[in-house]
Amino acid sequence: MKRNKKQLDNQVIATFIRQLGLVLDSDLPVNSGLEVIRTKADHPKLISIIQSLQDNMKEGYSLSESIKKFEDELTPFVVNMIELGEKSGSLSGVMNQIADTIEKEIEIKEKVRAALAYPVILSLLMFGVIVLLVVKVMPTFNEILISLGGEMPAFTMGMMNFSEFIGKNIVVILLVIVAIVFSYLWYRNTQSGAFNIDKWKFRMPIQKNIVSALMGAKFSRNLSILLKSGFSFSIALEMLKPVMNNLYMSTLIDNAIERLKEGESLADVIENFNIFPGVMIHLFSVAQQTGHMDQMLEKVALEMEKEADSKLESIATVLEPLLIIILSILVGVILVSVILPIINILNAIG
Repeated sequence: MKRNKKQLDNQVIATFIRQLGLVLDSDLPVNSGLEVIRTKADHPKLISIIQSLQDNMKEGYSLSESIKKFEDELTPFVVNMIELGEKSGSLSGVMNQIADTIEKEIEIKEKVRAALAYPVILSLLMFGVIVLLVVKVMPTFNEILISLGGEMPAFTMGMMNFSEFIGKNIVVILLVIVAIVFSYLWYRNTQSGAFNIDKWKFRMPIQKNIVSALMGAKFSRNLSILLKSGFSFSIALEMLKPVMNNLYMSTLIDNAIERLKEGESLADVIENFNIFPGVMIHLFSVAQQTGHMDQMLEKVALEMEKEADSKLESIATVLEPLLIIILSILVGVILVSVILPIINILNAIG
């Protein structure tokens, strides 16, 4: 199962679902409401989808029947929830639940980006400064040393040789970097590549705890909505696969569905994933014993979000000063390696 490349951006889906929920809460006929949404929309693909929905509904099809053909663009989760809401007579409420869930996912992603923005910028700055020193500054000092007739220490000579190598082969080095990037992008778009990368997300140091917490929050929140809507555990898990957007998790979910059919409890099945934090497994077990799984899952999602926020904050707090220290040490080593020989020569001349 490859990732769905047709899917609309989450923000586009959330806005559309929210607007559709408002239409259902108003006195407007659905088709007239869709016309209002379409005239205000600025996403070409969404406009095309709405137009198709209008055409189908004019022919007598229901909203859920019309929207089924857009599973790839709107996700099977959204389509199935709309069908369920229509059958249960609470479509507007379901729409708001879907929009709330998607908007919460967007909010979490923004938090992650915000927490990592400064370290990423600082790392790029550090890389740029080092390249500038090695490619431009060190060759200039090398010329000064040669003109003064001094002998360079072994360490300085090594730095100079490294600087000269970088300067002469900068184009080749850049081409190699570009080739590596393109190779990664190609590998990521293959079935096995996407699966392995998704699996590595749960194994890589530092990152794995954050990914586990974020995935746990996403899994719990969406599972809560599905269980509240009346889906069985097996069907709910099947519907979660495209929502999680992780091929490795999809494989784990397939295995979980089989184990549920064999009579195992949901808590034991989730524990067997071996990717979620211990506190989440414990809360799942408590929920199963109390019989309030859907309500407890909301608390689990909130707890996982708090844990992810805490880990992100801790990493950012440690990473920022650490990067500054590393940058200072590298720049200091480079400068000392070229300045000390010059000082020695000047002292000898004096």
